Amino acid sequence: MLRKDPLNSALNPAVIKEFSMAKKFTDNKAAVSSLDYNMTGTFCITTSLDESLRIYDCLRGTREQVLYSKKYGCNLAQFTSQPGYVAYASTKINDTIRYLSFETNQYLRYFVGHSGFVTSLQRNPEGNFLMSAAMDGTVRLWDLNVVNPTGTVDIGGRNGGVSAAYDPSGMIVAVAVDSSQIQLLDIRELSRGAFSSWSIGSAKTTGGSSSPAVVSGIKFVPPLGDFLMLAMTDGTSQIWNTQTGDFVASLTSGGHAS
Repeated sequence: MLRKDPLNSALNPAVIKEFSMAKKFTDNKAAVSSLDYNMTGTFCITTSLDESLRIYDCLRGTREQVLYSKKYGCNLAQFTSQPGYVAYASTKINDTIRYLSFETNQYLRYFVGHSGFVTSLQRNPEGNFLMSAAMDGTVRLWDLNVVNPTGTVDIGGRNGGVSAAYDPSGMIVAVAVDSSQIQLLDIRELSRGAFSSWSIGSAKTTGGSSSPAVVSGIKFVPPLGDFLMLAMTDGTSQIWNTQTGDFVASLTSGGHAS
């Protein structure tokens, strides 16, 4: 009996149990700080604490390119809709977001505006806009063809940090502020601030640690975005209902829910 093509199989628990490692890359000697796939899932890019950007072919299992950003550092690299280009956040000198051709290793554009360390950078579903959040307490929207932000909102978060993500439609942005509150923003009315918000303080200590866990990442759960997943520094992931603001579950690294 022939096995089904995994790329054409429905993703369910039975299929996930059959997953196994197909390729291991050991060329990166420093900690990987971010990873992103292009819009078709055929390539991925990583940034590392050695200030490198590495591009891998996911179908052939090969490393395709290594670029370095020694002067400015690099983090949160994102593919865009324009083939051959990536955007990434600086980690040194300034807080500029840089738009780079990895084919020529030349910058096409600089997105200047943040005055604090950039903590989130994500393309919208169409890949023609970027959303960023930073320790200056702002969330900014960027058109890839324009150097200035097309929208900015001050949401706070200068003490405990900011983490942000697009929903599947690209119209809503969720922001974790100071690891204590979730805010939902409509990008069409960004200047109005949050249209919904709720506290996450009551569910912060789910990993057995005596110190409060901090939000290290945030993602909407596709396909509808009715749920939000928070990655926490205590090794857990929290699930929240975006329609009601209710806490749903906490997932541990062992796969157990509470």
